[in-house]
Amino acid sequence: MSIEATASAMAEPPRPAMLLFMGGNPDHAITSFQRFFPSSVHIVTSDKYSEKYEELLTEWSVNYEFRKGLVCFVDDLFEPSAVNSLITASFQALRNEFEHKGDSEETPPLLVGITGGTMHMAVTGTYLAQLVGGTVFYVLRPPEGQPILPARDVVVFPELRSLKTALTTVVPDVHYLMGEGEGQVEELLEASNINDYFLEQLESAGLIEVDEGSWQLTDLGYHSFNFISKSRMWDDFHMILEQMLSDSQSDSEDSAMHG
Repeated sequence: MSIEATASAMAEPPRPAMLLFMGGNPDHAITSFQRFFPSSVHIVTSDKYSEKYEELLTEWSVNYEFRKGLVCFVDDLFEPSAVNSLITASFQALRNEFEHKGDSEETPPLLVGITGGTMHMAVTGTYLAQLVGGTVFYVLRPPEGQPILPARDVVVFPELRSLKTALTTVVPDVHYLMGEGEGQVEELLEASNINDYFLEQLESAGLIEVDEGSWQLTDLGYHSFNFISKSRMWDDFHMILEQMLSDSQSDSEDSAMHG
């Protein structure tokens, strides 16, 4: 399943709420809308751009058919208090989102865009997403001379706990999960190294969904496995993990010898 506007054999997931950290350049926001088809959009920016984004957000909400959220701004962006102000502004937007949700049972996923603004805006956005369970994304510049392709030029960052679980999944099982996408739990246990315990870990981390004997790779699972398989992180993580286990075993042997 995908939070993008794609067809699915199963029920469509809710359209995501989006929180964008913005500087002076608005272009990446449009790429975000085209990629994720949000249900609502909020913006965190500086007081310098607040009026600009009030107007743009109204225009965008009509053109891309989402609910206009809040434009929350800070006036101390380059002062030591900026991070606290940015978090306060973000919670103001999230409070508006929860109030608008009302009695609805289904909470939309939260996407946090960290493309615009200053470096500490990006760090704050990342921290906020981990704090409230959102997903961070970043819009890349397209290769020189090429048009923007939302499916190619948006990087989605998996959540930390999910990423750690994905990193501990062995290579053949990652290929199996990514290749199949869904299936019967019984077949998964037979065709892979995954056992009942690790299946629960995958489900707990939000990487797969299990329902009445069937499993399906989640959007978070797809992005997590895709992220690690295209980076050096996987090899580095396992190298460090093996070294830690080796050191731990050596310490235990030393303690036994000198006990």
